[in-house]
Amino acid sequence: MLLVYCFDLDAQGNRYWSMEDFCALLGLRPAAKYETTWERIAKAVRDHVPGSRQDETFRRLVATVLRTYALRNADCHAKNVALLYTSRADVHLASAYDFLTTSVYAGYQHNPPGISFLGKKTWAPGKTLGRFLSGTFGVSLKEQSALLESISDAVAEVVPQVRGKMQELPGFREIGKRMLLAWQQGVKGLRDQRVYAVGEWSGNSEFDGLSDPAKLENPRSILGQSPLLANRTKRPK
Repeated sequence: MLLVYCFDLDAQGNRYWSMEDFCALLGLRPAAKYETTWERIAKAVRDHVPGSRQDETFRRLVATVLRTYALRNADCHAKNVALLYTSRADVHLASAYDFLTTSVYAGYQHNPPGISFLGKKTWAPGKTLGRFLSGTFGVSLKEQSALLESISDAVAEVVPQVRGKMQELPGFREIGKRMLLAWQQGVKGLRDQRVYAVGEWSGNSEFDGLSDPAKLENPRSILGQSPLLANRTKRPK
């Protein structure tokens, strides 16, 4: 099931926000959506968001970056971050959308973050992440730690719901297990003392009892061949 909430429309379906993603704002082709950086996105915010709204926009972008790392979302790219506006004086960051844990799916389990910073794409950025976010977006380490605590609490709150669905839906069990283990790894990675000194995570106990999931294969892909094409069969001689 795919549930979609159109945050640019009102209850009657009338458009009340216009929207530009960062591919458009940076002059990138859609196919180049993974080829930008958080530095360029920060500059675009300064260019397009009014000064009175920049601090809040930067704080929300930092929350987006932290959620991306916490949930292991390798699909956070320039078309999945956008600005909403009614005029140049009324511009703000769009709601977060297309957030998923990519590492649970075969062929995507080793994908790095979709947007780089300081020239790198890595799930283990160490102290450079906090320093970068502070220097580039102007959000202090103290504020970042508070955001991380909020994200950590939200993840822990959702874990029992995911575990309940794993019991209810047998076909979801392995994916759900991979998802929870990815979240645990992502949040604990951010809470490492070498990244943010936030202390022990009380929500970590929600993950107790999870066994290792089955190993994901790397599916062999053939360039130029669509999965929608029927299998070819040999003609009898």
